[in-house]
Amino acid sequence: MKKAVFLTHPHSLQSEITGGVQLCSQEFVHVIQGIEEISLENYFIPYTKNFYQRFLIKMGMENYSHFNIRKEKKALLHFISDRAIDIVFINMASGVRFAKPIREKFGERVRIVLLSHGNHSGDFLHLLTKPIEKKWMLRKWLDRLRLGNLIATESDFRVRWLDGVVALSETEKQIENWYGAKLVSFLPRRLYSDFLELHPMPGRIGFVGRLDHPPNIQGLMLLLEAFSSLEKKPEFRLVGAPNKYGEALQKQFSFISYLGELSDRQLEEELCSWAFFTNPVWWYSTGSSTKLARAISWGLPIVTSPAGMRGYEWKAGSLLVAESPTSMAQLVMKEAWDLGQINYWMEQTRLVAASGLEEKTLSDRIRYTFQ
Repeated sequence: MKKAVFLTHPHSLQSEITGGVQLCSQEFVHVIQGIEEISLENYFIPYTKNFYQRFLIKMGMENYSHFNIRKEKKALLHFISDRAIDIVFINMASGVRFAKPIREKFGERVRIVLLSHGNHSGDFLHLLTKPIEKKWMLRKWLDRLRLGNLIATESDFRVRWLDGVVALSETEKQIENWYGAKLVSFLPRRLYSDFLELHPMPGRIGFVGRLDHPPNIQGLMLLLEAFSSLEKKPEFRLVGAPNKYGEALQKQFSFISYLGELSDRQLEEELCSWAFFTNPVWWYSTGSSTKLARAISWGLPIVTSPAGMRGYEWKAGSLLVAESPTSMAQLVMKEAWDLGQINYWMEQTRLVAASGLEEKTLSDRIRYTFQ
């Protein structure tokens, strides 16, 4: 039996509001626990309180410095030695710098695998080329400097300190190969059935997600603008934080009802009345579109984009797919008032939920990175 540790910040596993980070972290733990030869335990690390590191984060110059490696490594290395740990799974790319002291201390005896939710350079490149707000020339120059540092750090740790990387999409698997990672595996989202008892209201659709995440807010804005150009409007329900973004959108678009950030129970109650769950993702941002897995598990009628389906594999059923914001708005206007079509797409989603990859296949994808 191999002993393994899941190295993570506690909020990645434990939070009242379950977001994409929590869903992916919980799935990683679930799949690893299904590997017969592994005994897994958690090791929690706090975010840094170091003034210099926090200053870099505040100034937008952070380069994988969310954790104080110098302060935390002694206890971590003692834990690995004391427990005779064979494999360290680093949850999220933000913790990648822990790989160096582990490798320097234990050499090849301890395997080190990064469970990546997406590289920091990916979303930062999106911010750099598609900024939400206008930037001064100095800020643009600093952003380009930071992007280079991020990419150099990402490649360096894959070449020198990590044994393997698990990516959340096929696209990112190829990026990891380009960085020079030794062993790379793509772990698609685990699909499961936790169907809600739906009573959809024709014309009521919505979106759930972080509103300060640039690909989310920008993709949502394009969809809302497409709806605003149509004569007939849907009843659009918006769920997410921070409030200032949702309130601003509600003022801008009269057909929006902003509900704030809901608990899991409140969200499930709200979703039962939606005719369609929209997933307007128009760029290949980091990781996978985790909210899609949740929507599939609930058995909701879904309209998504090709980029919004990155990180998934299934064998039966289909989702309503739109190539652009305009086509998504038009598809919704065509389908969301017809209960027969709403029920058809609900059944398609439930076929998808029941036809994901088997647990053993998912376990083998992770096992590949440490054997």
